[in-house]
Amino acid sequence: MKIGGVIPLSLVDYLQRPAVVIFTSGCNLRCPFCHNRELVEGRESVDHKQVLAFLEKRAGKLGAVCISGGEPTVQEDLEEFICEIKSLGYRVKLDTNGSRPKFLKRLLAHLDYVALDIKSSPCRYRAATGGKLAFDTAAESAEIIKESGVAYELRTTAVPGLVAIEDLAFIARRLGPVQRYAVQMFRPAKTLNPALEKAETYPADWFAKAKKALEGQAKEVLLRGI
Repeated sequence: MKIGGVIPLSLVDYLQRPAVVIFTSGCNLRCPFCHNRELVEGRESVDHKQVLAFLEKRAGKLGAVCISGGEPTVQEDLEEFICEIKSLGYRVKLDTNGSRPKFLKRLLAHLDYVALDIKSSPCRYRAATGGKLAFDTAAESAEIIKESGVAYELRTTAVPGLVAIEDLAFIARRLGPVQRYAVQMFRPAKTLNPALEKAETYPADWFAKAKKALEGQAKEVLLRGI
């Protein structure tokens, strides 16, 4: 496993649970709004055996681990890594872009929660992923997750120029009904595309409209970062 960093304690990355966050190194997308350049470029900095040793020491004190990235599913030994974490008694959440639906389907047997990023509607998906992913692939992953019985959320980062209310409304119609949908505030800092560092984030009333657009197809709508 290539691991780029660890947060020993997070209160926001696993819904209603304190968790250790493990950031895997490397990503198969190039989303222009991504602010984790070091992770995207695959700079490995933490030995996975050290991470497992840390988790073993914390077992019983913290009950959950969130595996994020980068994109965790680009690593072929991810399933083994998840099983090692589960053997220590942790619940495991996976953050993924949904680019490898078949691999994701295999992983679901070991997961307790999945957060799937839906970047935008089909017409903007290539632009939102640096030309690396089509909407239909992410949609396939969404259907696999929904059918699995594993707790999940879909989530979208509200990037001006890449995500509009109309995009969210389309996603809701196409992928709904869903358990939970989260809309996240875009952070214009250290983005892969430097031009987006000057972008203005959406105001609070935009998020209120976003929530309304999703409510008919999501049992729960979460607004983050506003």
